[in-house]
Amino acid sequence: MDKILIIDDEEDIRIALKRVLSREGYQIELSESATEAIQRISAGETFSVVISDILMSGMSGIDFTKFIAEKQINLPVILVTGNPNLSSAESAIRYHAFEYISKPVDKTQILSVVKRAIEVKNQKDFDLEKLMLSEKLEKALRTQNLDLNRQNAAILNATSDAVITIDSKLIVVSANKSSFDMFRFGTPLDLIGQSVKILFTENKMQKYMSQVSKVLSEEVNKSTLQLSDVTLLRSDNSTFLADIAICSYNLDGDRYYTGVIRDVTQKKQMVEQLIHSERRAFLSVVAASIGHEINNSLTAIQGFVEMASRETADIMLKDRALKVTLNQTEKLRALTSNLLQLGKSLKSNNEKSKTLNLNKEITSVLQVFKETAKLKYCHIKREESENEIPIRMNSDQFALLLSNILLNAADATNNIGTIEIVSYLDQKNAHLIITDDGEGMSQETLDKIYEPYFTTKELGKGTGLGMFVVKQIVDNFEIQLEIESTSGKGSKFHFIFPKVSER
Repeated sequence: MDKILIIDDEEDIRIALKRVLSREGYQIELSESATEAIQRISAGETFSVVISDILMSGMSGIDFTKFIAEKQINLPVILVTGNPNLSSAESAIRYHAFEYISKPVDKTQILSVVKRAIEVKNQKDFDLEKLMLSEKLEKALRTQNLDLNRQNAAILNATSDAVITIDSKLIVVSANKSSFDMFRFGTPLDLIGQSVKILFTENKMQKYMSQVSKVLSEEVNKSTLQLSDVTLLRSDNSTFLADIAICSYNLDGDRYYTGVIRDVTQKKQMVEQLIHSERRAFLSVVAASIGHEINNSLTAIQGFVEMASRETADIMLKDRALKVTLNQTEKLRALTSNLLQLGKSLKSNNEKSKTLNLNKEITSVLQVFKETAKLKYCHIKREESENEIPIRMNSDQFALLLSNILLNAADATNNIGTIEIVSYLDQKNAHLIITDDGEGMSQETLDKIYEPYFTTKELGKGTGLGMFVVKQIVDNFEIQLEIESTSGKGSKFHFIFPKVSER
């Protein structure tokens, strides 16, 4: 409820105004002097409107209005006088009285003025509250931005990456502490205000500046550029490798570009050392396995040839020596094929590919094994078919693929198990499934099966290259390979060849 204060030294007028305003639902407070009214307001009492007589004993209504104006209190003052004159009107205006009314007071007029006064006061209070809230928000944002700027400055100075900003004219306008350390500048002015070109070597200048120009021409706030292994120039003319991320943005109507530069020289050296160590480890393991394979084969060949060369050697021993020599020679040939496959590229293999008959290629491989006594004690289960199953591949690569799978199957069954070969055409996709009833593989073995020197065979009985080569071949010819295996229950290799387009 709006509270109105009536100030008048005549009780009858106070009571009359109270009666009129109370009927409209206003809460009315009375004061017989301006001095009393000021004391009440100074004590913290609040009112929506003050109606005051001008001429009173002691302080006048004009003096009260002046007090309200000087204290900048949002309190509308309606001045009432029975002796209106130009001087009092001018004073009322000077001290921003809300309204100046002559006695006798008209009921309709006073009610209208009070209503407007309350509306104006409420609007001013609302505007003032909004202003105060806005000022608080602005202060909070200033504090937040200041804290954010401090945090950003701390982050920029703490990072080991160089952070450099340039303008649209390619002039360096800011840089963090790491920038001066990374490029070995003695003072900030050696970098700030200079062209970004001082960071590039002469022979790389054109290349990198064209890449920088690319990001400069992109739409603001949507362009980023990643540069890897960039050769940068220090102030002492030494160079280093770096990765750079560049972004662009607008600030106060100008366009800027900030680059984050990371020195990757040490990382590159560590990677090269790691690769070198891995290569040495790989070659050591492979060389040991291959050496044992070759020595074993040569020992077997040499031993049987020496026995067959004796004058006392009979025909059976010579025949045995011949078969062992052929068998070991085939083993060495398979080993050589795997080694040569490691150096072949996808392009060289595909250039020699042509449409083959899958069934015919399987038969050719099995015939080679039969003639060289390979898989002699294994039971090969296969229903030969005259149906043509087209695949697009290289014949030598297929032979190497199937040979590795069959040899692994033979080893898994200790050369006495059953190996089943199934081939068929389904919706123009050729399928080849090879199943054995050998010892199978654990999940750990399956996870490592394609690693180039991983083998579960004892030293001298495997190089760990077989499945690595198989993986390389299926990837080269886009063949899908699905492997199912369980320890103690055998393995299944399912090859799905790409469709051969009709010509």
